[in-house]
Amino acid sequence: MRYARTALLMVALVSTAFCASLSAAQTGKDLEISAAVTEALIRENPIENTHIDVKTFDGVVILGGFVDEYYKMQRIIEIAKGMAGVKSVENRMRIWDRN
Repeated sequence: MRYARTALLMVALVSTAFCASLSAAQTGKDLEISAAVTEALIRENPIENTHIDVKTFDGVVILGGFVDEYYKMQRIIEIAKGMAGVKSVENRMRIWDRN
């Protein structure tokens, strides 16, 4: 239990740091892309037990956070690449081993 709390705290701290480092100004179009990717990820059923941050700068989607399985990471990247207006996707996600 102690390990789980420590891991969750680490996830929160890393995610906060990631968001802070990407807080440069996003354009309206970039915000729309980020929102569309986030909504698509929410609708995706197999993408549970994940915490993903989505930021977009000049059409480049940056994905950060943690997933519990490799195939989920690949699916998230695939979803982001398929969204209108996305020029490329940069993967900063990590696999979180809950064991």
